[in-house]
Amino acid sequence: MLLGRSSFFIIILIVIITSISPLKANNDPVGLGVGTRTCSNFIIETVEIGDDGDLTERALKRRLVYMQWANGFMTALNIRHFEKNNKFKDLKTVVNHNDFYNQIISSCNYLIDEGDYNDFSIATFVLFDNISQ
Repeated sequence: MLLGRSSFFIIILIVIITSISPLKANNDPVGLGVGTRTCSNFIIETVEIGDDGDLTERALKRRLVYMQWANGFMTALNIRHFEKNNKFKDLKTVVNHNDFYNQIISSCNYLIDEGDYNDFSIATFVLFDNISQ
């Protein structure tokens, strides 16, 4: 009887908590939703210039989050590539933060120009696919 009441209380508590604070990854510019955002959002969010002519702190943070996500995604792609080909791709070309950012911008511009896709994750994949073994 006591176990039934405590289970009922836990279920009610979980329902109340999830209804009060829903997860809204699409509204959050950083975190879970980064890989699902568009290249257009990526470009707009990471080039915000302040009055002093430098990138704003918000743009720098967003750029860092995007680059961290892309780095992790490319690492996962490289592991999958190793499973298929028994050889890793050389990711040394994406070590420099500015070069990595510029390469993803180029991938995004390519996708936007082609008109087929506008996804940040696909632009990251295009960059990974173009890295030689």
